[in-house]
Amino acid sequence: MNAASRLLKLLLSHGDYLERFEQSQLKRILPILEAAHESVLGKLAATQGEWTREWLAQMSTDIDAIYTQAISKLSGELTPELQSLLDDELAYAQEHLGHVMAGVSVTTPASATLWASIAALPAASGSTLDSLMEALSFNTRRAVIEAIQAGMASGDTLDQMVRRLRGTTIRRASWRKGPDGRRVYVPGVYEGGAMEDVSTRQAKAFARTAIMHVSNAAREALYGENQDIIKGYQHIATLDGDTCLACGAMDGREYGLDDPRPALPLHPSCRCLYLPVLKSWRELGIDADELPPGSRASMDGLVPEYETYADRIAKASRARRIELLGPARASMYERGIKLRGMVSPDGKPYTLKELMAKRQGAA
Repeated sequence: MNAASRLLKLLLSHGDYLERFEQSQLKRILPILEAAHESVLGKLAATQGEWTREWLAQMSTDIDAIYTQAISKLSGELTPELQSLLDDELAYAQEHLGHVMAGVSVTTPASATLWASIAALPAASGSTLDSLMEALSFNTRRAVIEAIQAGMASGDTLDQMVRRLRGTTIRRASWRKGPDGRRVYVPGVYEGGAMEDVSTRQAKAFARTAIMHVSNAAREALYGENQDIIKGYQHIATLDGDTCLACGAMDGREYGLDDPRPALPLHPSCRCLYLPVLKSWRELGIDADELPPGSRASMDGLVPEYETYADRIAKASRARRIELLGPARASMYERGIKLRGMVSPDGKPYTLKELMAKRQGAA
């Protein structure tokens, strides 16, 4: 196994730690959102189902205040945790890059000055962490108010209005005593309501996006400090049932050190990463013949060999290909449009109309 393959294995296994960190943060922030939902539902119940325009105007003001305060508190809970994660990610990346480099000195950037730049960098689709948080607040308020307006127009009873907002209750959120005696939050499970479909779902996506943004930015900063041992990057996607077309099409793509490449995360909830393509011993000016055989073989300057998303699509059955790409894109793929041709260089999937135009232009 060469150095690139060893480093890829370490980074992918680290994804399990980030998943656990994400779950721990959701246990901190979802109760804040749940309390806001309950506050809104409490105000709704106090009306006994008598909806008026005057009540809606006041309710809209109250909803704005409730969710603005909740999202502000959510941000206050998550920000210091992300700052702590930055320190951990820098240490982790430095340790494992140094490990696979077999003694070559690795420089670590100072985290104290890094957080400000990370907070200002686009976290997904051009949005910063602050703007994603603002979007979460705005979308939540809008979804709840629009659901209430729709309920009023339909003449909902109180029970119908609550169901429209909360959805079908599968399991209520609760607090239980954990093994260590401390209270543990158990998230509720709801289906179909505006509060779950927009607010809670987007909060989960925000947490994952923020965590991946910090993790990627930490590695990018480390790689930037050690460009003397790096000659390029390879895009690596997490391959499972949740892999999207944009991430899958970019999987395995290589970039030179100075080549422009899309910033990660590509989109909210993106789990992609960049793997540095390490220089070989000779490219580092080291006579490999004087090194022990194991070390001599590990630093060959090559990218790792692994099954990419494109490989999986090529081997998939037609039914599975349609499931992953959709009928139209699967048909185009079978007619010769490559997977990477379905995504722009900056990682944005082309629309079906754009793909048809490309196909006609190539004909």
